[in-house]
Amino acid sequence: MKIYCNREIMSALSRIGFPKTKNEILYIAEVSNAISEASIICLNKIEDKVYYSIDEICENIKIVCSLELRSALEKIKFPTDKIEIMKKFENKNYSLSIINAIEELPENQVFNNIDDICL
Repeated sequence: MKIYCNREIMSALSRIGFPKTKNEILYIAEVSNAISEASIICLNKIEDKVYYSIDEICENIKIVCSLELRSALEKIKFPTDKIEIMKKFENKNYSLSIINAIEELPENQVFNNIDDICL
């Protein structure tokens, strides 16, 4: 699984009842004023099926890494984990979106290359 659900998606879908189809999830997200077009695009990429929890949705989301994030990750020595990546990013002038993306990585997973993180 690539970069996991962002806070925006989690927040927009946190109050919905399950089960929901992909189309129902997309509709709820689209009428929500608290979700960006980028998150809608991510939700459009989930499998066309019935979902029974937010966790199941998040397991199906693959967020395409920005060029900035990919470029930042190219400076990392792999294999590595979230903690080591965060250490390398400390005191660098990366944008908040880059820091947020890294903070959303799972805690106990080893990443062997950029493709383990980015789509």
